[in-house]
Amino acid sequence: MGFFVSRHLGLLLCNIAIMKRFLLFFHLVVIGIVCFYSCEKQSFPLPPISINSKYPNLTETDRGLAIVWYEPIIGGYALKWSEFNGRSWSKPVIVTAGEEYFINWADFPSIFYNGKNHFVVHWLEKNGNGPYDYVVKVSQSLDRGRNWSSPIIPHRDKKLGEHGFVSFFNVNDNKVGLVWLDGRNMMGEGHENEYGQMNLYSTTIDKNGFLGEEILLDDRVCECCPTSVIKIENDILVAYRDRSLSEIRNINLIRWNNSAWQKPHSLHNDNWKIAGCPVNGPKLAVTGNNVAAVWYTSLNENPIIYISFSKDGGNKFNSPIRLDNGNPIGRVDCIWIDSDRVLVSWMEMGEKSTNIIFSTVDIENHKGSSKIVTQILSGRSSGHPVISRYRQNIFLAWTEEDKIQSKWIHVN
Repeated sequence: MGFFVSRHLGLLLCNIAIMKRFLLFFHLVVIGIVCFYSCEKQSFPLPPISINSKYPNLTETDRGLAIVWYEPIIGGYALKWSEFNGRSWSKPVIVTAGEEYFINWADFPSIFYNGKNHFVVHWLEKNGNGPYDYVVKVSQSLDRGRNWSSPIIPHRDKKLGEHGFVSFFNVNDNKVGLVWLDGRNMMGEGHENEYGQMNLYSTTIDKNGFLGEEILLDDRVCECCPTSVIKIENDILVAYRDRSLSEIRNINLIRWNNSAWQKPHSLHNDNWKIAGCPVNGPKLAVTGNNVAAVWYTSLNENPIIYISFSKDGGNKFNSPIRLDNGNPIGRVDCIWIDSDRVLVSWMEMGEKSTNIIFSTVDIENHKGSSKIVTQILSGRSSGHPVISRYRQNIFLAWTEEDKIQSKWIHVN
């Protein structure tokens, strides 16, 4: 009798264990399905941008992120901005409108958040009859974008020629700095002709619009590659594409160490010799003392996307590793998604389409698998795709033929 009781009890316990396993499995399946669809669906709203808008740019804020873009109006274009606060986008506000803008796929406006309610925006305006006669203009808002100051020109050369590819950085709560490519010494109407040298300059602007000293950082740089700047504690690190006398166009770094600008030096000796500007600049990103640098190069017509890390605030970078899948176009961006990992975006030609690619890399050079996040037009009309972050969600924006497109991508 005891045997049969024991046997039935054992079967009952076994069935209970099987049922528990089934319920656990069912629970995990349900969680997986919910997670799959919640990760794939549109988790946040998209910005209120009209048709025929062009060339977005992004910045992170203390509330979320902000976007700036060109939008057509009667008689021309307006430069608008909006902020995402974690729930919704603010009503677009016009920063400037109706001017003779220099609207370019590679050299587009930027917005920079300097803390509290201080925002800074830059754009380009024509100032002569030549195709590349344009100036940088900067406007500030001290009330979180509701009102914008009269624009000022940060460079003081008053010469016709190219001025652009601006990158902002924080100096303090009252002041921002910026670097830009300056063509005051190119002395010609041609864009790629050997008339003179493109320069790299820097200055500062305080909240009252007063300009600091105008400083020449490098007297010979690549003519039309974007710049990138980060702040590391009290230091500033600038990345840009150099141009040697023999036409080697490595990525250079130059550092402000809280007392003076140091001499430029190469991030890595790519030894890419090219007679014209490739219109492909580097991108820096920082978290704590960890710095990531991403760039495009093409030695011997072999296009490559590289990433290199520094663990000491950008003083020394490790040997770069390759990220692309074999046929990149470039136009890189990158952002830290936690203390150890960077998300990198770039454009690449696939077998049947041109794609925006995402890939994660950790600071020990362990590369995750790359992922196509969207297809994109391969030409210049697509502009330069840009990314920003809100918590564990990446916001991606780019330009199609008739409108700015954007999407949210959840990152695990």
